[in-house]
Amino acid sequence: MKKIISFLITFTLLFSLAALPTNAAVSETEGITALLKELEIMQGDENGDMMLDKKVSRAEFAKIAIAASPQKNSVALGLRQSPFRDVPYTQWYAPYVKAAVSANYVVGYLDATFRPENTVTYEEAATIMLRVLGYDDSSFTDAYPYGQLSKAQSLDLLDDVNGEMGMEMTRYQVMYMVYNALNATTSSNSKLYSSHDCTLKENTDIISTADQDDTLGADKVFTSAGTYTKGGYFNDESAGMTGDLYIKNNKDAVAFVPDSGNNSNGYDSYFVYSVLSNASIVGYRNGHFEEIDIPNGATVYRNQQPTTYAAVKNELEMGDTLYVKRTQNGSVDYVTYDTNNLEGPVTVAGDGWMARVGAKQTSKVFRSGVESSASAVSVNDIVYYSEPLDVVFAYTDKVTGVYEKAAPTKDSPTTVTVSGKEYKIESVEAFNALSSSGSFKYGDTVTLLLGRTGEVAGVAGKGTAAVSTSGGTSSGTVAGFVIEAGKKDFTNADNTVSSSYYAKIVSTDGSIGEYQTASDYKTLVCGAVRVTFKNGKAVLSRSTKGSVSGRVSASKGMIGGDYVADDVKILDTSGTYNDDIPLYRSVYMQRLDGITLNSNSVLYSSKNSAGEIDELILKDVTGDTYTYGIITKADSTTGVYTIDINGTQSTYMTGFKSSTKGPCRLALTGSNIKSMQGISHYNTQISSLTQTEAVISGQTYLLSDDVVIYRKNIGETYLKIPIEDAISGNYRMTAYYDKAQSSGGRIRIIIAQDK
Repeated sequence: MKKIISFLITFTLLFSLAALPTNAAVSETEGITALLKELEIMQGDENGDMMLDKKVSRAEFAKIAIAASPQKNSVALGLRQSPFRDVPYTQWYAPYVKAAVSANYVVGYLDATFRPENTVTYEEAATIMLRVLGYDDSSFTDAYPYGQLSKAQSLDLLDDVNGEMGMEMTRYQVMYMVYNALNATTSSNSKLYSSHDCTLKENTDIISTADQDDTLGADKVFTSAGTYTKGGYFNDESAGMTGDLYIKNNKDAVAFVPDSGNNSNGYDSYFVYSVLSNASIVGYRNGHFEEIDIPNGATVYRNQQPTTYAAVKNELEMGDTLYVKRTQNGSVDYVTYDTNNLEGPVTVAGDGWMARVGAKQTSKVFRSGVESSASAVSVNDIVYYSEPLDVVFAYTDKVTGVYEKAAPTKDSPTTVTVSGKEYKIESVEAFNALSSSGSFKYGDTVTLLLGRTGEVAGVAGKGTAAVSTSGGTSSGTVAGFVIEAGKKDFTNADNTVSSSYYAKIVSTDGSIGEYQTASDYKTLVCGAVRVTFKNGKAVLSRSTKGSVSGRVSASKGMIGGDYVADDVKILDTSGTYNDDIPLYRSVYMQRLDGITLNSNSVLYSSKNSAGEIDELILKDVTGDTYTYGIITKADSTTGVYTIDINGTQSTYMTGFKSSTKGPCRLALTGSNIKSMQGISHYNTQISSLTQTEAVISGQTYLLSDDVVIYRKNIGETYLKIPIEDAISGNYRMTAYYDKAQSSGGRIRIIIAQDK
């Protein structure tokens, strides 16, 4: 389900989640124990516990010494000879003691005993390891044990052992002494690890494993010294660290020992949440969002090849994980990244979708950008899951229209054209449905299910709402507002062209669907309808209003006595059925706050399974569907008007005549004006102005989101000015509004004149 897609998204949802797990750095001790296990020098118990606090007997140390030495293969396990009178051949350690004696690594006592159960002492262990390294009594300048300890000190054999003469050795101390011996210089000027078919790559960066780069393969590790196969004890959590890498047989990375105290935290890990339009990356780390600050020239490893951050940052997308390695002074050393750690897309077809994306019952769910719940996720939603965030992202955008074309071919489509618009295909599921082997044919009315990038992640199946229904009858329905109907040409499956009736309908989420119909539905334009399907054609009927009415409280999430779903979809509309311009706009509960809706305000409503209002189509409640401007010139004889809209003056030819002049409300689409009427002004001037409010006669009134401020000059000319200038300037300001604020009105235009 993973792939690379280049896209830009321009949203940032601020919510609190569990921190993205950071790389749990490997300790020096863990690296050393991995090496000794791999070389079969020291092993743990049946659970892998190295029991580092346990004391080491002389018998155990004899086995460790011979296992670390070039004589490791000389042990005769079938030995039937006792090397010492207190080491009977029946004991497990007898062959190792015999091999160590034969190699002159260990000696017994004057009474011909070995005392195998005694704990090995600091000086005994050092002496034995010196003999393993090839040093004999002639190498020591002083008497035992001072000469031996002096030589061991000079070879760094005692580093981090933290012992002293006479001390009984623990497995922890022995572990460090043996590790030091493996890296010490032998009497023949070689390294002991080489006798184990090992080579050492010092000061090596562990750049990535499959956890950071899934193109590597699960058994590989990419390092600054090359790419290797991982050995049995190599720890993936070494990624992002620098240290000593041990390679066996010139191909297997068997152990990694990080530099002590250097880069001990590995990577800083960031979940890429959003890529802004300026290519800034919004990352999620440690429970909060932050902009990821990486220099353009920083080295980035991609597919085991070095490049720069500038070369890849536009390719990053939501779901990627960035692993940023920093130097000790905090600057960026290098970066690696894993592409698209989102599981999905998956089309919800019923229960079981959480398991398909790997989500948990406790996973947080965001649906259409709103915090929601798993129970709110509906059939035909497209879902993704982020394991690092433990979050499900559900998308509900759909496009319904006539399937016209697939490219480059219908056998192998990468894009499809539906009602004149081209869409990229994101998923194999959508590919299968829309290709030649799928059930959808050219000319079918189809519903594309769009994923997080606006590409086709699924296609609604037959028998569900807003679906292709060629050859059958659907029980599913769709609700929306008709914006266009009539007859047009369509391409058939055999590439011939035929005419058919059609209707364009905007749904409550603002998306537009185009449907082939068996009848002409022009009379339903500007009306709210329900759509059913029969024999591959849409059948439209006027929708029922439902029983929603009452005062809107955004803070309580209620309209009258009804609760409203968090992800409610609300469409405000205007236009008088088929003789007007159909206008519409998606609105939110906050915009309706304080307004009282009556039965004439609601064209359509529906409720979800919890009894919450989840869809509304309103009739001219907010006034936000209209355009507001200033008529500066009017010729009521010819119907030609010059109108300033948002600071730009244009001339419009209308089919009606009006004497309206000054600030006005327009039913406008393109260059077509269907109606216009003047808007009212408050008789008292504005006494105080902010970005969102105006105070007039001690009362506070809200500005519309797209309020326009004009400075009126001599000669009835108008110049649009920024609201900041109006706030800080010395003006007499008059506010124009479309209707009372309690009914949904707002201040649309402010005219400022010099005092």
